[in-house]
Amino acid sequence: MKKPGEVFADASVYDPGIEAIVPRYDELHDAILNSPPHDRNDPVNVLELGAGTGELTTKLLTRFPKSDVLVVDHSEQMLGEAERKLETFGDRATLERGAFPDDYPAAEDEYDLVVSSLAIHHLDEGRKRDLFDAVYESLSPGGWFINGDVIRFDAPHLETVSGEMIENWVRSKGWQEDDFMDEWQASDDYDDPSTLTDQLVWLRDAGFEAVTSIWQYYNFAVYGGRKSE
Repeated sequence: MKKPGEVFADASVYDPGIEAIVPRYDELHDAILNSPPHDRNDPVNVLELGAGTGELTTKLLTRFPKSDVLVVDHSEQMLGEAERKLETFGDRATLERGAFPDDYPAAEDEYDLVVSSLAIHHLDEGRKRDLFDAVYESLSPGGWFINGDVIRFDAPHLETVSGEMIENWVRSKGWQEDDFMDEWQASDDYDDPSTLTDQLVWLRDAGFEAVTSIWQYYNFAVYGGRKSE
């Protein structure tokens, strides 16, 4: 049985599949990577929530070569793919199976940077707010939280436009539209995206400052905030 985030039954096809579902997937990752204030050679202690197959993790470890990343995902399949992908980085990547906010982040942790990509939209409003509170507590002073995710529009016509955009993107990638969209729609059972406006408010409620939207393309956005010094 598939779990939230397992859009495809076979995790080995997740990487090419997600690039066919998420328009400008690499651009979304670039926005996450470009947002933290850290210099390339800073020793950055990173927590990644919902790391999937480790694609963003690979980019983080490459961008910040003195960093360490705790890689968290609830899916054994995804972690298996991530483990193979991250072998080259040795002990700089630590993989843990767990859920958020139940298991991670722990109150005693202290990270310079917490990131997530295409994962938090599986949580309902209450759980998102609980997670934002927990992330704030887990950050070191001045630390940043950056999330790239699916968002929801309040305007129904914009939801329709976004859905049509995704279907057109799938076709442009050469996938069989009907079969592919059936897989995508099946994953919607686990989705509960919130509006970007609401999530920025919840981040402020959790104590974050410098809360901002960094990048957006239709119903995909990168946003975040900083813990006070």
